This record gives sequence, structure tokens and C-alpha cells, in this order.
Amino acid sequence: MIEGLRALFGGRILVEVGDITDFRGDAIVNAANSGLLGGGGVDGAIHRAAGNELLEACRRLRAGTLREGLPPGQAVMTPGYALAVKAVIHAVGPIWMDGKSGERKTLRAAYENSLAIAAEAGFRDIAFPAISTGVYGYPKKLAAVDSHAAVLGFLSRSALPERAHLVFFARTDAKIFLDALAEAGVGPP
Repeated sequence: MIEGLRALFGGRILVEVGDITDFRGDAIVNAANSGLLGGGGVDGAIHRAAGNELLEACRRLRAGTLREGLPPGQAVMTPGYALAVKAVIHAVGPIWMDGKSGERKTLRAAYENSLAIAAEAGFRDIAFPAISTGVYGYPKKLAAVDSHAAVLGFLSRSALPERAHLVFFARTDAKIFLDALAEAGVGPP
């Protein structure tokens, strides 16, 4: 079950807590690795919930146009299979190095490219995990500011998707996100 915590930007950005694989809407974003063949964390959970067809679809992508894998900052779409969504948008975030290696630009691109795919597909609701904040080590407070800026910027220019759901698995991570926005002066306290 996904629980709503806060609505931002006139209700177009929704901060929520729960298991992203329970999301019911048009698409969820997978915090994928470049190999697209599953992994740990959100990536593994989405692959398990979607079923073997998702892995087969990703293998076809790798055998075709993505032989070298999906580059960081880019996104690609597959069907949602056993999930309660039409599609999974696989986005590869950056591995945090030192903050001087283009990580911020790459993270924003991962969000923006996912939103562009959703808009092109005519999707109204898309759910994001906190891309790159797990094993990729992106600082959570900085990720909050960067992801919010990317999503807000895109939604300010586009009618679709109508809503971006930022789904945090843990309430503590949602609080870090909201507190970071408040500290940066870009969100509610």
C-alpha cells in the first residue's frame, strides 16, 4: 500500500511512502543499472514483481539497440507485465563519485528522460523511486534537490504527465527529501 504524505506544485508532485511495485497508474520508473538485467534494491523488486517477461524484454533490448547497455542519464521503456502499470521506464542514474564528475547533470537527465518517455506515451501518472540513492551512493539530501528540480522543471513545461509520484520505501527517506527541500528553500517545511 502506498501512503500519500505531501502534495507539491499544485498536486502535480506527490511525495509518498510504500512499495513502488504496488503503484497503480501508467508507469513506474526502475532505478536500473546499465545492464538492464535486474539487480538489487528497487531494480530487483521491480523485476520480481513484473515476472520473467520483464527480464526477457530487457534481454531483447540488450540484444538489439542497447548492446553496450543503457548509459547513465538515459531511459528506455518496456511493458509492465505482471505489475499494475502499463509500463516500466528503466532509468540509469549516476554512481556518486565526488560531485565533480557530472553526477548532478546525469541524475537530472535520468528523471527528465523518464518524464519525456511518459509524456510521449500520453501517460498521466508516473512513479519514481529515489534514483541513485541506494548502492550508487548519491547523497540523499542532494538527490532531493536535484530530483525535485528536474521533475518540477519538466512539469512546468509539459501538461503530461499530469502527476509525478515520488515513492520512498521508508518514511525516514521521505522525511529527508522534504527536509532537504525546506532547507534549500524550494519546498514546504
